[in-house]
Amino acid sequence: MERVDPFSLVANELSLIATRLRSMVAAEVPNLASAAEYFFKIGAEGKRFRPTVLLLMATALDVHIPELSPPGIGDTLPTDLRTRQQRIAEITEMIHVASLLHDDVLDDADTRRGVGSLNAVMGNKLAVLAGDFLLSRACLTLASLKNTEVVTLIATVIENLVTGETMQLTTASNKRFSMEYYMQKTYNKTASLISNSCKSVALLAGHTAEIAMLAFED
Repeated sequence: MERVDPFSLVANELSLIATRLRSMVAAEVPNLASAAEYFFKIGAEGKRFRPTVLLLMATALDVHIPELSPPGIGDTLPTDLRTRQQRIAEITEMIHVASLLHDDVLDDADTRRGVGSLNAVMGNKLAVLAGDFLLSRACLTLASLKNTEVVTLIATVIENLVTGETMQLTTASNKRFSMEYYMQKTYNKTASLISNSCKSVALLAGHTAEIAMLAFED
């Protein structure tokens, strides 16, 4: 069986999202603008793993929903729905990058994605403010979806990120070798963002709670 590169399946959308993200993180204050767009510039975007997963999940969830597709179209996705699901990918990427900026400050990191970390290049204060700015832009985009359940899920993600980072910073010696503690910290710091975003994509498509939970778990 021929191998399929998952990134190639959504390459055009990833390019569209990357362009839109660079526009979304623009700020009026030059220093803040430079800081906010630091990891959204061409060549510094990273693997874009999360947007890829979400777009593939959206395709898998939407492609066979008869009531969402015009008769005879088959696997054509309705533009409005797909755009809203792309918004989740954009929100997720902004939250992810914001968490990286804050993590690098906490860890006093020197590099990120093969270049100097933002805190090393522009200072801790601006790096923290840039992370906060990205979170605010993510929240504005989230509000535009006008879906209370999705808003709640993504708000939970941000809470989990803070909880996970705090767990890592304050781990007591007796918990360092606890697999349960490690898994909970890892879920909060990493898995929550992906799983809840996948669930959000399913909810936007009008799926049942059962299907949305499968998207969350898978």
